[in-house]
Amino acid sequence: MQIDLIRSLWGVDAPWEIVFPAFAAQGYRGIECGVPLDPNEQQRLVTLLTTHNLDFVAMVFTNGPDLASHIASAIQQIDAAVHCGARQITLHGWRDGSSFDDGCGFIEAMLTVAHHHNISIAHETHRSRLFFNPWNTVAYLNRYPELQLCADYSHWVVVAERLLPDAEAILQFCAPHVAHLHARVGHSQGPQVIDPRLPRFAQEVDAHEHWWRMIHTAHLQRGATALTVTPEYGPPPYQATDPLSNLPFVPLTDLVDWQAQRIRELFSASM
Repeated sequence: MQIDLIRSLWGVDAPWEIVFPAFAAQGYRGIECGVPLDPNEQQRLVTLLTTHNLDFVAMVFTNGPDLASHIASAIQQIDAAVHCGARQITLHGWRDGSSFDDGCGFIEAMLTVAHHHNISIAHETHRSRLFFNPWNTVAYLNRYPELQLCADYSHWVVVAERLLPDAEAILQFCAPHVAHLHARVGHSQGPQVIDPRLPRFAQEVDAHEHWWRMIHTAHLQRGATALTVTPEYGPPPYQATDPLSNLPFVPLTDLVDWQAQRIRELFSASM
C-alpha cells in the first residue's frame, strides 16, 4: 500500500508559484487547502497542480445559520472542488450542537453528493463540528457504515482532556472508516503540542502513533492501494508563542517537515 503525503497550505504565506514546486521536490504527492470559488483562482490552482504533477485534496468548511445553509455551502464548495479536479474532500461539516436527527440529515446529504460526484468525502474529527468527539462519532458510524472520516484525533484528545484510554474500542472501530489522516499530535489541554520532538511529549506521540497504526493496518486488511496523510501543524494561535515576542518557539516548517519524515519512518514499507 502506498502512503501519499499531502502538504497543507495552512500557515504557508509564500505564493503558490513558489511553494508548489518546492513541495513537489520534497516528495509530497499533493496539496491540501480550501477550494477557491473565484474562477480565475481555480484556473491558477489547476494550472499549478498540473504543472507540478500534484494532486488536490480540497478542504470544505460549511457555514450558515441553519442546517440548510450548511448543506448548501458544502455543495457549492464540493462542486467547485470537483471542477478543480480534486482527488478527495476533507469536510469540516455542520456543528457540534446538532441534534442526532439533524446530524443524520447532514450526513445523508453529503453521502448523496459523494455518490453523485463519485468522490470521497471524509468528515474531519474536528472541534465545533459534527464529529467533535469519539462517542458522538460512533453513533453516526453505526447508522451509516459507508461514512468516511478524516482522522485528526488531536481534537478528540483536547475535547476529552485525556489520551482516550477509555475509547480504545471506538478508535479501533473508526479505523476502517478513515479515508484521510491529519497527522498532528495534541495533548489534553490543546490540539497541538509545542514540539513533538521533545521528550516531555513522548506519551502523546506514542498514543497518536498507535492510533495512526490502527488506521494503516485497517487499510492493509481491506486491500487499499493508498492512504493519504497530511502532516498538519498550524500557525499561531494553534502554535505556542513566546509571551513577550509573540513569536513561535519553533519554526512551523520544522514541525511539519519532522512529522512528514516520521510518517515515512512509521510506514516505510508502504512508501
